[in-house]
Amino acid sequence: HRHFVSSRQPSSAHLGPSPPLVRGMSDALAMVPTCIGLVGVGTIGSAVLRGLCRVDGLKLKRKFVISPRNAEKAAALAAEFPDLIRIAGSNQEVVDATDCVIISVLPKQAEEVIGALKFRPEQQVLSLIATCPLQRIRELVAPAGRCAVGVPLPAVAIGRGATLVMPSLPWAQAIFELLGSCVAVDDEAVFKRMQCMTALMGDFYKRQLTAQQWLESHDVPNVQAAAWVGAIFSTMAADSAKAGPDTLHKLVEEQTPGGVNEMVWKGQDEDGAYQGLCLGLDQAHVRFMTGKTDPDLAPAAKRS
Repeated sequence: HRHFVSSRQPSSAHLGPSPPLVRGMSDALAMVPTCIGLVGVGTIGSAVLRGLCRVDGLKLKRKFVISPRNAEKAAALAAEFPDLIRIAGSNQEVVDATDCVIISVLPKQAEEVIGALKFRPEQQVLSLIATCPLQRIRELVAPAGRCAVGVPLPAVAIGRGATLVMPSLPWAQAIFELLGSCVAVDDEAVFKRMQCMTALMGDFYKRQLTAQQWLESHDVPNVQAAAWVGAIFSTMAADSAKAGPDTLHKLVEEQTPGGVNEMVWKGQDEDGAYQGLCLGLDQAHVRFMTGKTDPDLAPAAKRS
């Protein structure tokens, strides 16, 4: 059985009212809806379902119905979990057959796909559409009134995800607490700011790739270079995985004065690397808020 540790921090670490605390796997399992549908079988939607199907406690008590669009991914899920997943004949069939509907279509498809569906008042709706506001989702799925927005990352497929949820509805939190860690907020402005952290994924991998390529340029074999970079980044991230308000500040401070670690981060700071990071996050925030990119907000443009 998967080891379950609640991701909750003490109440002082919460933003806004403290959401209900899920105290363990049994509590989380009890809160997960009995029959879950997925409309939009893309990368993220597939990752969420794959993660849920791998949770031992859900295998005997939950069923999943998925839409037929993206036939290749749908068929792969059904083949991997034949006793748990059924492919519906249409998106409406998914809605009709389930208690909770996860919507994971592309933002440009949201209005057309969701607007064509008829929901029931008692249904739960979980949107994974990053740029579609919660209020608009509520309007599109009315009369269904229990709605939440989630921003999971692909590692939910292996139970090591990190997911941002709004608002702090216990059933929505429970789904993602079974798939790794979950942070719930109730303020949409706070949610949009926190959502910008998901835009760092490519930067994280690019930094690792750059380190790997540096090693390879100095005659380190590519197999060892890749393995070492991946392992050391994972090790360093482990110290901050359950961060409290002061954790990251203390981790930076504890680098040996005058040592190599301090030298590198201070050099990056003097070179403007962290200023560029903040400018990139500003740009991501505008994109999440408006759905548009402003070239004038690019880090290079702002620093010129």
